[in-house]
Amino acid sequence: MTYTGGYVLPGDTASAGQTPLPDDLEQAAVEQVSYWFRNKDKTGLIRSWPHDGTFEAFAQLDLLLEVRATLSKYRRLLI
Repeated sequence: MTYTGGYVLPGDTASAGQTPLPDDLEQAAVEQVSYWFRNKDKTGLIRSWPHDGTFEAFAQLDLLLEVRATLSKYRRLLI
């Protein structure tokens, strides 16, 4: 069995049989990493109520909704 998959990253040249990384996937990765960096101290924080104690609610999201939507277009499963 031979597995081939993935994409050639920007800056590299795709050879025969290889696929360059689609632009929308590259942009989704940039947006996700940017979001994580900007919110590194409060990742997942959706509500904060600093009144008479601390109350914070965190989302259970691992990816931005836009990123998740982009990735779903590329999901494939072949068995």
